[in-house]
Amino acid sequence: MESVPKTNKDKPVVCVVDDDEMFREVLCCTLETHGYDVIVFSSASLFLKSDAFAKKSFDLVVTDINMPGSTGYDLCRAVREKYAHDRIPIVMVTGNDALKEKTMGLEVGADDFIQKPFRNEELLAKLASLLKIRVQALERLGRLTRFISPNIADLVVEDHQQLALKLHRAQVTVLFSDLRGFTAFSETAEPEEVLDILNHYYTAVGACAAKYKATLGHLAGDGIMLFLNDPLPIANHQEVGLRMAMEIREVLNEQKQVWKGKGYAIDFGIGLAEGFATMGGIGFDQFWQYSVIGPVANFASRMCHYANNGQILVSHRFLARMSGADTFHTESIGSITLKGIEKTVKAFNVVGYAQEFKVAKAG
Repeated sequence: MESVPKTNKDKPVVCVVDDDEMFREVLCCTLETHGYDVIVFSSASLFLKSDAFAKKSFDLVVTDINMPGSTGYDLCRAVREKYAHDRIPIVMVTGNDALKEKTMGLEVGADDFIQKPFRNEELLAKLASLLKIRVQALERLGRLTRFISPNIADLVVEDHQQLALKLHRAQVTVLFSDLRGFTAFSETAEPEEVLDILNHYYTAVGACAAKYKATLGHLAGDGIMLFLNDPLPIANHQEVGLRMAMEIREVLNEQKQVWKGKGYAIDFGIGLAEGFATMGGIGFDQFWQYSVIGPVANFASRMCHYANNGQILVSHRFLARMSGADTFHTESIGSITLKGIEKTVKAFNVVGYAQEFKVAKAG
């Protein structure tokens, strides 16, 4: 019999969902005796309304198929939809050897089945094996997120989602950020000082990117490219991108004061653009990255380079195509000419939230 896999908790937590009280008691006793914590529900409907489901405070689900109200199939679909990038093991309980039940279970994302009546050895072996696979996947994910964007690491770990890494078109919001005065600083500073600046810069921007579920598309020196709405769909991604940019500016302004205190003359600029682009994994067998190709990336980069210290620049088109543009207070900087862009661009500096300026003006 396999030992119980170690998770980030003292004991793995199993949700048992079944309307048969005697079966629940027997299964609960068996699992607790063999090192599991158990949460019991008498129906799928109760499980789906529970804090355990909402907060994902479990590691595996054992569920009956046929129950009053929501079925085990409904439960399975809900878990797979809510936690799409975490393959939580689901074992379905069946009272017969119906091929149709197992086929439907596999179609909605079940991992295995147990037959009533069950043998303890078989059940425990199945649970231990499924949990071991999940623990290994989470460990791989943890290692991957040290090197690539967490959004992409999720897809790499989930083999069945590899199609999402193929080249495809998507509408995205792209954000570019870079440091001003960094090149001159790095030519005279010690390597340790340069790395310290970059680490604090990456940490500040990276925390905001994670909060807003942005994907890291490019990281080179002091240049960072983030994009939203791929591979994870984000409603109103233009507005979300602008909110993220403002939070990045806030944390970098705080960091700038730290740099100033050390005598470093370093500042930053940010540019955003939105539009359709080609997305996917780019590279070769030994190396690849998930990135964005198209005019939208180039445009965001040019806007970033044009921005003055501390500015967030967007175009008139960006504001016109986003919902909630009136949420932000912007100032026109006129029509500008960007390198590699034939037509002049009506550009705006995003100063802050409109409500803040209304309050200040009223005061």
